[in-house]
Amino acid sequence: MDGQVTRRESRIPKLPPAATGRPLAEKSNVMERKRRGAPLDGIPEAKRAVRGVSASSAAAAAPTAADAAAKPEESWEDIAERTGMSVEDLLTKKLTFKKGTLPAKKLEEMGPMIKELKALGWHVLQGKGKADMDAKQWEQDAAEKQQRIAELEAELSKLQQELQQQINSHEAAMKQAEARAVQLQQQLAEAESRVAAGGEEVAGLQKQLEGVQAELEKTAASLAEKEAKVKEMEDVVRQSQAYASTLQAYNTSLQGDVQMEKGRRDELAREKDALQGQVAELGGMVKSQERLLELEKEQCKKLREEREGALRDLAVLRCDVEAGRSERERLAAELKEAREELDKYKDAGGKSEETLEAVKHSKATLEAQLTSQRSLINAMRQELGSAKEQHALAESLANSRESQVKELQAQLQGLQASLADAERRVYESELIRRKLHNTIQELKGNIRVFARVRPPSSSEMSADGGSGALATEFPNSGELLGRGLDITVPGSLTGQAPQRHSFAFDKVFGPAAGQGAVFEEISELIQSALDGHKVCIFAYGQTGSGKTYTMFGNDDNRGIIPRAMAQVFESSRSLGKQGWRFAMQASMLEIYNEDYKDLLARKKLPDGRSHKVVHDTNGGTSVSDLTLIDVNTPQDVEELLSRAMEKRSVGCTQLNEQSSRSHAVFTLRIEGTNDSSKLKVSGVLNLIDLAGSERVKESGATGQRLKEAQAINKSLSALGDVIVSLANKESHIPYRNSKLTWLLQPCLGGDAKTLMFVNISPTSDFAPESLCSLRFAAKVNACEIGVARRNVRTT
Repeated sequence: MDGQVTRRESRIPKLPPAATGRPLAEKSNVMERKRRGAPLDGIPEAKRAVRGVSASSAAAAAPTAADAAAKPEESWEDIAERTGMSVEDLLTKKLTFKKGTLPAKKLEEMGPMIKELKALGWHVLQGKGKADMDAKQWEQDAAEKQQRIAELEAELSKLQQELQQQINSHEAAMKQAEARAVQLQQQLAEAESRVAAGGEEVAGLQKQLEGVQAELEKTAASLAEKEAKVKEMEDVVRQSQAYASTLQAYNTSLQGDVQMEKGRRDELAREKDALQGQVAELGGMVKSQERLLELEKEQCKKLREEREGALRDLAVLRCDVEAGRSERERLAAELKEAREELDKYKDAGGKSEETLEAVKHSKATLEAQLTSQRSLINAMRQELGSAKEQHALAESLANSRESQVKELQAQLQGLQASLADAERRVYESELIRRKLHNTIQELKGNIRVFARVRPPSSSEMSADGGSGALATEFPNSGELLGRGLDITVPGSLTGQAPQRHSFAFDKVFGPAAGQGAVFEEISELIQSALDGHKVCIFAYGQTGSGKTYTMFGNDDNRGIIPRAMAQVFESSRSLGKQGWRFAMQASMLEIYNEDYKDLLARKKLPDGRSHKVVHDTNGGTSVSDLTLIDVNTPQDVEELLSRAMEKRSVGCTQLNEQSSRSHAVFTLRIEGTNDSSKLKVSGVLNLIDLAGSERVKESGATGQRLKEAQAINKSLSALGDVIVSLANKESHIPYRNSKLTWLLQPCLGGDAKTLMFVNISPTSDFAPESLCSLRFAAKVNACEIGVARRNVRTT
């Protein structure tokens, strides 16, 4: 971990520099500090308040909503061609100011960047569609600004009253001094008449007169100064009113942009849904046609088989016909011979009745067989013709079906291409939205919060293993899609009705979200460590809610830490082509029973010696006697993690068989050098798996487990106290109340990029604990820790 405590900047834009000045009195110092600490970064130069002589003229000069959406003077393409910057270069571009730079100078230096961002915003609107911005957040910001302006005006009014009282007091004193001067002059006149008798008295009165005149001059100068300050405060009030009008116009413009982008996003979503519907419909049609084609092919195959059988039968019949013909010819020859013999008998006069009858019978039999064979041949010819017709029809139908299938497949490919293009545009818009959202969050300085709901276990869904009732729901449409979460706490036995609570975070992952989808959302944050930022990601939640799974995962579903290591090393190799060289060191410790333990140490520390955490003035953090190991590949880190996890304190409770009994902190220190540009960056990546909070009554902890639970709950309670103090903007933050908060100080109160995962259970059995976790996460999300600072220096 690495970081330092920096003063939290106000999110209310600054008033113009001309309106600032010296404090009126000691009582106005608080207001002066607030006014000086309010940056004007959030308002484009073209939309800032115009200094005028009155609030009405300033309001009339304020930009309108139509002006806010006007086309910029220079397009993004021209800017990119002129400067050579990409979208990512502009979004990651940071302005740095020398110490003591005047606000006017800062505004002047920020003008070109604001114009470039405006041109980029117009480019996104005209091309790919601007990312969905959080209208509700803008409305809240506008309300906060309005409230801040109202508070400012109230303070100004109060100060004016106090100043008026002071002026009245000085005027009364001046009148008294003038009266005293008149009286002294009269006394002086009287004394002059008695010069001869009272020289010493005259001298004394002269000195008194000089003192009164000096006091009168001092009072007059003070009165003039107060009048000048009153005039200055009147100018401040007028400019504040004009600034409020500008903020209202700018907020209206932003709301219009948000509504426009919502419409574009909804249109893209509807187009995508329509394309998906058409693809599904055509896919069904293709499958139906393919099934029909298969049936036709089977019928054709059957007809071919029948045709081949018919041909075989025809060949047999032809053989039979040939045999019958041969038999007929033979019989005809025998008949002829018989007739000849009969004729001979007739000629000879000899008659044989028996022979004649036999010949007639043979003739009749042969003629009957011949008729039967002819009928059979005709029937087979008819069947063969019918089979040929059916075969031709089947082949024609099959060809028609194949052409239809090819046409549908071509349509399907076209729709799939359109769908892929729509998904690509949606993905690009989502990337731009994510980058813009990250930029906004970085400018706000808030701790980002992602909520993740684990899937219910089989025992939780079964009747005898638990109630099985799900307590969480997710909005399926609207602006809270992917960000909203509703939880219902069941009623009690005393008759209390179930209570429903709604929350909104930067991102919400349901039970179906995989490890890859979760990591994709934080991949840009991981990349920031290579760019020289301090990054901290930690998981918070009840025991058994899935924190360790989210951070470490398993062999089949890797968690954030192994995926982050793979990305860091892959990105470092890519940056190596640009002349960057990186050296990385890994360490891992745990906080067990309020003691730091090195999980990579080969041997224990000597008795009486312990690890100490020190935060230096440069924002760095060091732990005494902590093992630092050079790593060059993701495999090196995996080996270290495996070795550390074997030493981590894990125990079994009634709520979780593998319950983490300590807070585990993995740290990767990154040093990058570019020989060509002479730049050197120092980044730190902290990935933390907090132990889960638990109720001793439900976990059944006793003995050592009870001591562990008490230490865990104490440190998490101290973390809650720190969050509350940060949210309330208290001057003293109790970081030293626990080893955990002291270690996390740079992440919670420094210039790091910090993200918290709040893990919860989906079932009603743990709804009260889940509600507590979500409420804590909401407080964390509202904390402002300052804008992250990149650690870059020249070699």
